[in-house]
Amino acid sequence: MAQVKRVLLVDDSKTQLTMVQMALSKMGVEVLTAENGIEGVSRAFLDKPDLIVSDVMMPELNGYQLCRLLKSDPKTAHIPIILLTSLSQPQDKFWGIRAGADQYIVKKSDLTDLGLTIRKILKNTEKNKQIKKDVNLTNNKSTEWKSIKTNVNRLLDKLLFESTLASEARLLANYIHDKEDLLKEVIDLASSLVDYSCLCLCLFDRKGTKLYYDLKQALSDKELSKIKEDIIKITDESKKKTSIETLLFKGSLKINNKAKGKILSKLIVPLNIHNECIGYLSFLSTKKNAFASKTEDIIYLLAHDFSMVFKLMLLYDETKELSITDGLTQLYNKRYFLETLEKEFVRAKRFGNELSVILMDIDHFKSVNDTYGHVQGDSILKEMGEIINRGIRKVDFPARYGGEEFIIITPNTNIQDAIEIAERVRDITEKYDFKTEKKPLRITISLGVATMNKTITNKTSLIKRADGALYQAKDSGRNRVCVAESH
Repeated sequence: MAQVKRVLLVDDSKTQLTMVQMALSKMGVEVLTAENGIEGVSRAFLDKPDLIVSDVMMPELNGYQLCRLLKSDPKTAHIPIILLTSLSQPQDKFWGIRAGADQYIVKKSDLTDLGLTIRKILKNTEKNKQIKKDVNLTNNKSTEWKSIKTNVNRLLDKLLFESTLASEARLLANYIHDKEDLLKEVIDLASSLVDYSCLCLCLFDRKGTKLYYDLKQALSDKELSKIKEDIIKITDESKKKTSIETLLFKGSLKINNKAKGKILSKLIVPLNIHNECIGYLSFLSTKKNAFASKTEDIIYLLAHDFSMVFKLMLLYDETKELSITDGLTQLYNKRYFLETLEKEFVRAKRFGNELSVILMDIDHFKSVNDTYGHVQGDSILKEMGEIINRGIRKVDFPARYGGEEFIIITPNTNIQDAIEIAERVRDITEKYDFKTEKKPLRITISLGVATMNKTITNKTSLIKRADGALYQAKDSGRNRVCVAESH
C-alpha cells in the first residue's frame, strides 16, 4: 500500500490555512499545519513532510526567510517548497525563486493551479526517496532553537536580496569576452526584476557613446529621441562632443513610428566606478509612477552591481581593440588585416561573392618628412586615417599596411564600386588641408584596385595585384586610381 504523502501548510491566516487544508485533504494527503514561520521551521525539522506550502507575508519569519533557512540546512534541503502569495510583482517572484523555492504561486480563490502543482511535485518526490534515506533526520524534540534563531536573524530580507543580486551580477563577468551574450544576460536579469517599457543602457567607450535600447513595448523614434536628449543633458561636456551610436538589444521589439505609447515614468541612474562615470542605466515606462520606492531601490542595486561588469567589458573591448589597432592612425594593424582578409577570401570563394582590395600610398611622403619633420609626418598619417574612414562604407575594413601605405578590404564589392570608393578617398585627400605649424599643407595619394577572379588563388596574389596597380598609378603621374589587369 502506497504511503500517504504529508504536506505542511504554513500560514498566519487561519482562514487561508483552513481553506487550503480542506482542498488538500480531498486530494488524499495528510495535512500538517503551522500558524507562523517559526512553527513551520520547527515542524519541517521534526515531522519530515514530503512538501511545504508556505505563505510569504508572515510576522517574525516570512516565507522567503523560511525557504532560505530550510534550503540551507542539509536536514531539510531536499523538501520541495511552494511559496503561496498575493505578491505578483516581478521582483517578488525573482526573490522567491532565488530564495530556493521550487514554485512561486500567486494566491487565487480557485486552487486548481496549486493542486496541480502539488500533485506534480509529490509525484516527483517518489523518485527521490533515496535522498531522504541518506539524510540523517532526527525526531529529537530538543531541536537546537538557538541555532535556528541565529540563522533566522541573519536572513534579513534586504541584506539577503542584495547579496543574492550581487552574486547574480558577478556571474555576468563570465560573459565579458562576448558583448552580445553579456548584454543578453543583463536584459534577462533586469527584466526578471523590473517591469518596463524600455530599458536604455548608455556606455562611454574609447570610440564614443553607445545607447543600447531594449523595447518591451513598441515606441517611436520621437520617444527614443527624448530618452537620448535626457541622457545627453546629464553627461559632462567631454562626452557630449563624442559620436553617439544607437543600437537595439538582440530580442528587442523594433522601433515603430506608428506607436502611440508615451513615456510617463523614467529613472536614470549613473553607472559609477569609484569617481568615474562609465554610463547610465535608464528604465522607462508608459505607466505613471511605474517605479515605486521598492522598484527604485532595485534599480539602484542593479546599477551598482552592473557597473563593475560593464567596466570589465569596456576594458576587455579596449584591450582587444588596442591589440588589433594601429596606435597612430587608429585604423586596424597589418596583422589583423591579414587575418581578416584570409577570412573574407575564404568566405568569398565559398559563396561566390565578390571581393576587392584597395592599396594606397601617400605621394612624396619622404619629402614631407624631410621638409617638415617626422612629428609633422605622424600628424599627416593620423589625419589620413580619419580621411579614409570618411571615404569608405561601414562594411569596409581599413588598415595601415606599413609606413605611409594603407589598404582597404571591400567585401561583396565589384571592381566598379571599389573604384568609386577609391576615387572618393583620393578626392577627399586632394582637397584636404593638412595641419602644420604654419600654413595648411596639400598632399595627394595614389591607389591600386584589384578584385577577385579565377586566376587569384589566395589573399597574397590579390594583394600583389593591387600592389601592381598602385605601382602603375605612381609610374603614370601619381594622384590617381589604377586597376589591376583581370588576367
